[in-house]
Amino acid sequence: MPTKITYCLSWLLLLFSTLAFAGGSADRPLETVRLQLKWFNSFQFAGYYMAKEKGFYADAGLDVEIIERDPKFNNIEQLIAGDADYGVADSSLLLYRADGKPVRVMASIFQHSPLVFVAHKSADIFGPQDLQGKRISYQKGLDDASLLSMLQEGGVNEGDFEFVPLDFTGQAFIDGKVDATSAYLSNQPFRLRELGIDFTILNPHNYGIDFYGDILFATDATLSEYPERSRRFMQASIKGWEYALEHPQETIGTLIAKYNPQRSREHLEYEADVIRRMVNPSLVEIGYTSPGRFYRIAQIYQSLGKLEEKQAEEALKTLIWNPNEQKQKPLYYLTVAFGLVAVSLIGVLAVLLVNSRLKDIIAARTHELTRQKLMVDKHVIISETDLEGRITAVSEAFCRRAGYSQNEVLGLNHNIVRHPERPDAFYLQMWKQLKAGESWEGDLKNIDKYGQPYWVHSNIEPIRDFQGRVTGYRAVSEDITDHKRLEIQSSTDPLTGLANRLKLDQVLEQEFARSKRYASPISVILLDVDHFKSINDRYGHLTGDAVLKELAMALQLQIRATDVAGRWGGEEFMIVCPGIATDAAMICAEKLRKAVETRYFPDVEHLTVSLGVSGYSAEDDSPITIVQRADHAMYQAKSSGRNRVCSESADIQRTAELK
Repeated sequence: MPTKITYCLSWLLLLFSTLAFAGGSADRPLETVRLQLKWFNSFQFAGYYMAKEKGFYADAGLDVEIIERDPKFNNIEQLIAGDADYGVADSSLLLYRADGKPVRVMASIFQHSPLVFVAHKSADIFGPQDLQGKRISYQKGLDDASLLSMLQEGGVNEGDFEFVPLDFTGQAFIDGKVDATSAYLSNQPFRLRELGIDFTILNPHNYGIDFYGDILFATDATLSEYPERSRRFMQASIKGWEYALEHPQETIGTLIAKYNPQRSREHLEYEADVIRRMVNPSLVEIGYTSPGRFYRIAQIYQSLGKLEEKQAEEALKTLIWNPNEQKQKPLYYLTVAFGLVAVSLIGVLAVLLVNSRLKDIIAARTHELTRQKLMVDKHVIISETDLEGRITAVSEAFCRRAGYSQNEVLGLNHNIVRHPERPDAFYLQMWKQLKAGESWEGDLKNIDKYGQPYWVHSNIEPIRDFQGRVTGYRAVSEDITDHKRLEIQSSTDPLTGLANRLKLDQVLEQEFARSKRYASPISVILLDVDHFKSINDRYGHLTGDAVLKELAMALQLQIRATDVAGRWGGEEFMIVCPGIATDAAMICAEKLRKAVETRYFPDVEHLTVSLGVSGYSAEDDSPITIVQRADHAMYQAKSSGRNRVCSESADIQRTAELK
């Protein structure tokens, strides 16, 4: 009996294969199609390169020509004009569709847009509100909406700043001709760090504005005339992306060898890491497009006056292509009809052959799924909450890191692990983004059951029911405590907890550059503990260390929030005072002197310090000259009797004894 069943199965499979591939491409030459990129060759398009190089396109019957972007042309209009068959664009496809242009979304490859503003740190830009009156460069029209919406969140409208057309090279920003410029997270930040330029990043994602990034698209005509080819192209492209993200080093090697990316391997490795976060394959199926997400994007366009409500409604109905909505040739229907009959017969015969094995397969698969779930539960920090933030589920890894048992946390608010150092405004912004139906990603400082701090990098996503309604939130986190500790240790003096010499050098360079550019004042205060050697000799080094720690606390209590205090070396300390000239710094220094003189220090009881002050001068060519003058003034104070403040400017030297 099994032999006869096997024979019948073989015959039916042969018949079905003949029918199914009668109109296929097995014996035909590869069909040539053109893919228009939105920029130059880089890891940003890695999935398409690997689909070509690994033969995924060829397996789909396609010979794909990948075309780099020419910035002189609009890449979306090029596709509409027929210069290419498929293209890579962004969320602005919705605007084109609403404007009557025949473009449709095939697959959303980047779940988050890497488009951000980078701003000079020296320009005092830390949020969108700080761009008021600044010189800003970006490409108008091509999905500037996420950037403009972020500005709008900060109360800045298009007329509130000086617009500078984007030069595409970043040189205007490097030369200081603009204060902020649009950039890709995967590209410009790496280059700016290489050049030693200090900058801040303003990311729309952090303000609840989460657009799709790179999107695979085509025209109505292409998708209508060649739906089966388009489906094969899309699936092969997604397969290429899966391969590229799983094999980044191989992909980078291929990119360098064959596509001349004009970037170093280190730059491409950095880009690959950022791109992986934009695609987010661990949480979202590559290529997935959410209609609800585009509805939110449409609302943002409407708020900016770029889109009318009726236009949006019509465009959203047909924006996202469904590869199953149309078939290509009449032969397909004949194939399907015969196929359904064949499949039915095969199904009946197959039941007789494999029924005995079905239970074993199901049991093995169930066992594997259970094992995987246990591994995830054990090793991945996961927590779920309801709409009010009450914990509904946690993984074993969460409990182990936070120090709580599952029963202890269920039903409690998730803020039980919130560290008190984080300001309320931070969490208000995060919840605003989540309640808008968007995801949130970032670093969080938490506190465990025993009061110990720890850091996690979290991805928080809304949980939706079958109707698409948000019913809660899920956080998937990675413990980055060790990384954060190393980061803090690299800039902190281990004894006093103040900034170390390296950190002080960085602050000096940064503030000096700001003063040089804007002619703003900056002052430096150097102080030395009087007779510190005698303290060590008389009381011992442990007492000496305790004195330095106590002194550090005294300094922190007296300085402004914008000042940076650090240990310059031994018993010498420095305070960098941005925004104040020498005279004001003298007052601050005297305040410090009095605070130390009147403070009680364990064992030694009383202590005095000598302080030197100097400020920025237009003739200074580096911060070293300011420090040298402050150092000279400090030794003047010591030689003049100690426990006093002296200052020295670039052109005159004066000593002030203030008691």
